[in-house]
Amino acid sequence: MKLERYQAKTVRVNRRRVYEINGYQYPGVTTVLSTTKPAEARKALYEWRQRIGKDAAQSISNKASSAGTRLHKQIAAFLRREAVDIPSDLGGYWESMLPILNEVDEALLVEGAVWHDAGYVGFPDAVMVYQGKLCVCDWKTALKPKKREWIGDYCLQVAAYAQAIEQVYVSTGIEVDGALIAIALDNAPAQTFWLDLSDLETSWQQFQQRLDEYYVLRPRVF
Repeated sequence: MKLERYQAKTVRVNRRRVYEINGYQYPGVTTVLSTTKPAEARKALYEWRQRIGKDAAQSISNKASSAGTRLHKQIAAFLRREAVDIPSDLGGYWESMLPILNEVDEALLVEGAVWHDAGYVGFPDAVMVYQGKLCVCDWKTALKPKKREWIGDYCLQVAAYAQAIEQVYVSTGIEVDGALIAIALDNAPAQTFWLDLSDLETSWQQFQQRLDEYYVLRPRVF
């Protein structure tokens, strides 16, 4: 089964970037999460930047962002059964992720837009059957392995995607079995974090709280 792929248009409303889709204008999931990032997380990021220097921190961030964007493009091509072209500097990340990609039975949707009437738009990297389970997936890259407690916002992100997927495609009867967060590493096998339905429900409740906080900070004007 393939899911219809929707695209969202980026627009500015009162100097805010929002996404317009199917007659609605909503903020993106990542915007919601970055705007409502807890104070302790902001403090940790600030202290890291101060510790290594602003220029070095920016260089690391830019390098990671570039690698992540380009890797996403190749993963999307692979899932669409198109040709991939892996540059040498991405070789380690690709080899890290390839065993996971080879366990994907079917990709129902690759990088499509979804939305939820709670007030957000999301862009899941994939909706796919992985190891026999229908899941929403988010691909990440990292310079070093992460602990589960460090990826709280990733969990909220996929939970928001899962809810939106089931709402947008309700007519298909789709029911998500879980979510996969896969983190590619340059010199090691990719990390995988699986969220079952209980995990997704907990993360969904937490995301709704963050969404409420967002709309307190950024009241709806559209």
